[in-house]
Amino acid sequence: MVQHINLLSKRKARKGLMAVALIALGLWTLGLAAMAVSGEWQLQQQRRQQVQARQSVSDLKAALEKKRQEVGMASSEAMTKQMALLRSQLDAKREWSDLLQKGELGNPSGYSQWFETLAAVHVDGVWLQGMDIGKAGQSVSITGKSLNADAVLRYIEQVNEAFKPMNVRFSSMEITQDGASGDSAATLSFKIY
Repeated sequence: MVQHINLLSKRKARKGLMAVALIALGLWTLGLAAMAVSGEWQLQQQRRQQVQARQSVSDLKAALEKKRQEVGMASSEAMTKQMALLRSQLDAKREWSDLLQKGELGNPSGYSQWFETLAAVHVDGVWLQGMDIGKAGQSVSITGKSLNADAVLRYIEQVNEAFKPMNVRFSSMEITQDGASGDSAATLSFKIY
């Protein structure tokens, strides 16, 4: 019996495997080349879009500047003038606000409560002629007339009690006697402060 060995068939198998590997390598290279070409094409498109966007922005800036000039308003000059005007108005209002808060112009809530309190105090034989509020509420004086000194003292006591919640105290007084005719009773003028 004779046995034949075919040495050529193994070579064909190797050649077939090599051919498949070369074909795969070629396809892979073609795929990479296609991806590179596609990437380069996309980069070119993006560069064109970027150039167009820059051109659009510069066109819009030019149009905006043209509109500003048509209106007669240079952007920085107009803003500077407006800001200076607003600052001066703000400073003036701030000065007034500071004066009001310090109480240099008087009481911001007014003195109506003082008048209401004064109107509530009543003593027979005493009538008021005036009230003077000075130095932004730091100085208060009341003038009036009375038929007798006891009524004035009672009035001062009631006024001090009524003004106690407002931290106001009348501690001095002046009483003068008005000239009297023979028939009528003499009246007293008073001032408390």
